[in-house]
Amino acid sequence: MGEDPTELSAARVRLRNLSPTEAAALGRDPVAFAVSLGLASAPEWPAPVVRQRFVEGFTGGETDPRFGVWVVIEQVERTLIGDVGFHGPPDSAGRLEIGYALAPDWRGRGYATEAAGRLCAWAEAHEGVHGLTARARPENEASARVLARLGFARAGAADGYDLWRRG
Repeated sequence: MGEDPTELSAARVRLRNLSPTEAAALGRDPVAFAVSLGLASAPEWPAPVVRQRFVEGFTGGETDPRFGVWVVIEQVERTLIGDVGFHGPPDSAGRLEIGYALAPDWRGRGYATEAAGRLCAWAEAHEGVHGLTARARPENEASARVLARLGFARAGAADGYDLWRRG
């Protein structure tokens, strides 16, 4: 099995895994949560619908938080700039679905590629993980570019999303 830290580092970002309790605290008050970690919080993140999901809890993250929410911390400015994570543990085929979101001011600078790439590498080092999936709205060209850079390929469409696979 691969490494099982609660933090992962890449060139410009650090990823910190959140327990369900921490994710709920982030959803209730992102600024206070950032301050509790000694960090600043990027404005307009997380989006209201994501904040609500943090408060309610993510399926699967309760049984193994590593397969739930990770916050993205920009290391130089010590700022929470987004989140990356999985929609629960690997399914019966060993696939994980990854998702990510960054604050608007931090998009288009390679941070999503760096953060998601680091988490993908961590996940794929685990025995029993046999591939990754993702969903993106067809009009979200930036997300499509991130997924393509990370080696994902389009694998169909469903429910208004393009489906992507890696591995």
